[in-house]
Amino acid sequence: MKLMIAILTTLLTTFYVTAVSATSVSIMTYNAENLFDTVHDEGKKDYTWLPLKTKQQSKEIQKYCASMRSEHYRRNCFELDWSEETLDAKIQNLSRVILSFNKGEGADIIVFEEVENINALNLLVKQGLGKKGYKYISLIEGPDSRGIDIGMISRYPIISQKLHKVDISKVQKGRSTRGILEVTFKVKNKTVTVFGNHWPSQGNNDQTRLVASKVLAKKVKLVKSDLVVATGDFNQTRSDSPHGINLNILPLFEDVEVLGRKFSTETSVGTHWYRGEWESLDRIFILKKSLKNKNVYVDYSTFDIINKNFMVQDLEWIDFDTGAVNFDENIPWRFNAKTYQGFSDHLPVAVKINL
Repeated sequence: MKLMIAILTTLLTTFYVTAVSATSVSIMTYNAENLFDTVHDEGKKDYTWLPLKTKQQSKEIQKYCASMRSEHYRRNCFELDWSEETLDAKIQNLSRVILSFNKGEGADIIVFEEVENINALNLLVKQGLGKKGYKYISLIEGPDSRGIDIGMISRYPIISQKLHKVDISKVQKGRSTRGILEVTFKVKNKTVTVFGNHWPSQGNNDQTRLVASKVLAKKVKLVKSDLVVATGDFNQTRSDSPHGINLNILPLFEDVEVLGRKFSTETSVGTHWYRGEWESLDRIFILKKSLKNKNVYVDYSTFDIINKNFMVQDLEWIDFDTGAVNFDENIPWRFNAKTYQGFSDHLPVAVKINL
């Protein structure tokens, strides 16, 4: 009897120590869709996202807006009032989405796409997420002409950060794109490296995303962290050819969405909707080398393409080719600067990983 008690005590103690020592780190990626502050950044074409009064008083801005070829973008440039009140509404709405994950706490590390600068990211943390412990912020300015960058916020300290250039000029002349942001965090006694991606949009040819995939694959091989994650908006559709993810990323990484869908049967069809088509542009990949470590375990049951009822809307739209009127449900609700309603045209993706 004493022997059985001793064995049981040992097992319980072992379980307790393991449970206490285990660390769970949650990661989210979210394309915030034009999170700009209200101040012009020199050298950037951010004129659309400025207060209306500022734009009306500037001949330079008026000239720029008049030069835009697209009627939609030209009208936005002239008429959109990106005031402090508008920005605050955008921040509050994004924060509501972020905190809908993990019982109101949000993820430990969040990777953002389409953030103008570190000031915009600081405002998001201060005005929307100020009590949630996001003490550490990373954003390195890149070459995007509009000024949008990749940024990260974290509850864990940053050890290092660097931006890897993605040069697409040889495959698409006259174009530049965002770099790949590499940030390493100290998670208790472990190191976690996250690569934030925002590959060239579908307005660029498929070769440009292949170039980005090669840069990521090359840089990942140099990392020696306990856990390596690549995430972000990859802008890669199923029909792309060549397909950068299939050729260069999947040989090195595990696609969290593939296994996550087996556990999360009610998750969204995709992360981005465009004229009747859903795609999973926003992804989370875990380096296969990291998964060989027995101490790293992806909790696939926590995988989620977050699509709470308040984030989505039903939409009636017209097919420009056929003139047919279509109706789709649960579409990402984009932010409207006039009504202060809506969030982003992308849905965020999140998962928890045990170390």
